[in-house]
Amino acid sequence: MSGTISNDYVSMINKTGSGYNIPVIVDAIVDAAITPVKDIVTAQKNKVDAAVTGMAALKSSMLLSQTTINKMSGSSDYNLSSVDTKTVTLSVNDRSKLASFSKDITDVTIAKPMIFTVKSWSSPTQAYQQAFIDITINGSAIPRLDTNGTNATTLTQRLNAITGLKAELIKADTTYTMVVTSDLGSNFTMAATAGSNKMNTETSPLHSLSTKVQSGANATFKLDGATITRSTNTITDLIDGVTINLVANNSATPTKISSSLSSTKIQETVEGLITELNAYKADLNALGFIDPNGDENGDLANSGQIRNAKRRLTNLMSTPISGYGDANIHFVNFGIKTAKDGSYVFDQLTFNRTFKNSPEKFDALTQDKAYASDPNVFVYSTPNSALPQGKYSFRQSDINLLFESNSLTTLTRSGPVSGTYTFQDSSNYAGFLFSSNEASPADFDLYIGRSAKTKLFNFFNEGLGSSGIHNKTVALYKGQSDTLSARLDKIDLREARLQQIYTKQFSEMEKVVNASTSSQEYVTQLVDGWNKS
Repeated sequence: MSGTISNDYVSMINKTGSGYNIPVIVDAIVDAAITPVKDIVTAQKNKVDAAVTGMAALKSSMLLSQTTINKMSGSSDYNLSSVDTKTVTLSVNDRSKLASFSKDITDVTIAKPMIFTVKSWSSPTQAYQQAFIDITINGSAIPRLDTNGTNATTLTQRLNAITGLKAELIKADTTYTMVVTSDLGSNFTMAATAGSNKMNTETSPLHSLSTKVQSGANATFKLDGATITRSTNTITDLIDGVTINLVANNSATPTKISSSLSSTKIQETVEGLITELNAYKADLNALGFIDPNGDENGDLANSGQIRNAKRRLTNLMSTPISGYGDANIHFVNFGIKTAKDGSYVFDQLTFNRTFKNSPEKFDALTQDKAYASDPNVFVYSTPNSALPQGKYSFRQSDINLLFESNSLTTLTRSGPVSGTYTFQDSSNYAGFLFSSNEASPADFDLYIGRSAKTKLFNFFNEGLGSSGIHNKTVALYKGQSDTLSARLDKIDLREARLQQIYTKQFSEMEKVVNASTSSQEYVTQLVDGWNKS
């Protein structure tokens, strides 16, 4: 022969019997039968498990975007200004009602409480030896206060427990002083003996309350010339969406207060929204990435879930926002445009145009609206109300709610409660109602506006909800993973059975061969002969 034949393979042959290494042969036969099938199922399971991981990453991205977008409040969209903050300050109490204004406040007198002091208590435990105190607040008597067995401390506690009064005991040098204070704008009297405004104490038989620090007084001022009186310095019912805080008296100079829409703050909101939308889209693209070489695919490559998520987002961004008047508002009106690569970009020119011509449209960024053309009708609608966004009409003749001139539902009227009637259809449109002081208000239009913020929040909520498409898809993938795991378990069982069957068969063959001459010697001699020839 032209070459030497190696005897290395003889190491795989037994020294006795047939000479064959039965475990190696059995493993080879079983692997040939099992490995191709097992590899296919394992690859399928790995792909499904990667999809489950990808769905978790997608959920995390949705939650992050939803949380970030939900933080957009629009509370800084307006600049509130007071030229004299030592007299008046302003704050926002309801952004949805806020609008631009400019007003003058003059002749400010702040509200004050009535304050009495009761001095010369020798100690906190000094006894008070009167059995009762008669008290009036703003001219109205309250139930007689039982003071039998009290001392300076316990009497103070009982006074402090009365609604409309505050009492505290203060150490003043070597004695103690009880300070009794009313609510702002309120006055009171206290008498321990009929017809007197005195409190009797042990140290002074007629411990007078005549140490009157100040009388209670209401706040008064003029707003654009109109006289205003309130019992508080925190006024919330004069300008929609704004709290006026009176700080100090000022009768000398007027204080101008104003509110103006800030293009800078609104642009920051728009650009922040664009950043978050692009971050979500980037997550979708990464999860659905298809590597041309097939090595670095995203966890949800070729997944219908990614295609569906992108389609839903595209539909949302192209659907107009309605309910903010008679005309629809589009995301592009905010200056949000779609680039060629599918990302969102800020269009300064469009933003500036909207801010100049229709600044009220920016309310639709963060502020939900529910209002009627009749100012005497109050409309209430929750962000997830069953009544969709849009313009509706109320028809007096049959108490019907109409959409685009078509009857939508007949409302149920209830009341009056405190002079107010309520109209609603709680069965079909939960979360919506309107009220009126009239049992049969004349025809009017009403508007339900869901802001971009609310639309996006609901968009993510629909996907993340317990019955949403995300959870359904995860359940499907997990079901597939469990099925493939069960198949792998069956394959492992079949592998074990085949090992057992072939081992038994070769063992039986070994017994037969053992009855004859060992083959190892024969094969070795044969190879040696070939090598010598």
